[in-house]
Amino acid sequence: MASSVPAESFERIKKVQENIAVVIGTVFTLVLCIYFFTYAMLVDKGLYGLLWAQGLSALAMLLMLIRLKQVSFFFTRLWLGRRADLRNAFSELNAGGHQL
Repeated sequence: MASSVPAESFERIKKVQENIAVVIGTVFTLVLCIYFFTYAMLVDKGLYGLLWAQGLSALAMLLMLIRLKQVSFFFTRLWLGRRADLRNAFSELNAGGHQL
């Protein structure tokens, strides 16, 4: 199937998606490290509500990391989706089907 969208558009979208995935992974890694080092303090002070919040948000981050490709594609579409020169490229893409 021949595509009417230039390859540069796909490459640009792919590069932005990769950058967003790296940022998400880095932020989640830093947050999980902070959670690790504050766990004992929260237990000692008896702040069980914050422990639950950390546990639930850590689980949410883990699930997002498992689906990182789709999450980064979602944010890429939010970031670049309204650009007229990339609109046709996004109409031909999906996170699981094309070569992203």
